[in-house]
Amino acid sequence: MISISPHRATGLALVLTAAALGLTGCGKEGYQTEPVPPPPTTISAEAAGRLCGILDGQKGTWKSLGPQVAQVAFTGVMNLWTIDDTVAGAAVAYNRDLVDTATTRACPQVRSAVLKTLGVPEFRAALGGF
Repeated sequence: MISISPHRATGLALVLTAAALGLTGCGKEGYQTEPVPPPPTTISAEAAGRLCGILDGQKGTWKSLGPQVAQVAFTGVMNLWTIDDTVAGAAVAYNRDLVDTATTRACPQVRSAVLKTLGVPEFRAALGGF
């Protein structure tokens, strides 16, 4: 038979009591929390316009850097843009295709020029850090 000291028995009883109380707090539904809001599914026209302006301003520099370095610079610009606009950042993190959709609508010529400079068929392919 196993012998337990009174001190250990008291400690064990406290641990079991705490565990039992913790488990009884969970009902059929578990703990109730606030519903998690769905992620944004679009990039606003204003955010897309700012992104188009940034891309337009950088495309000449990126062209002189070459596609590999330009892709790294593009990722950096995208990180800065998403820090500035956290809603757009959340949308892009959830769905990378939104950058292509937004720039196709807002600035198709700039989009085409930047994609050619980056050497990728779509922005989704160049979004390395997302």
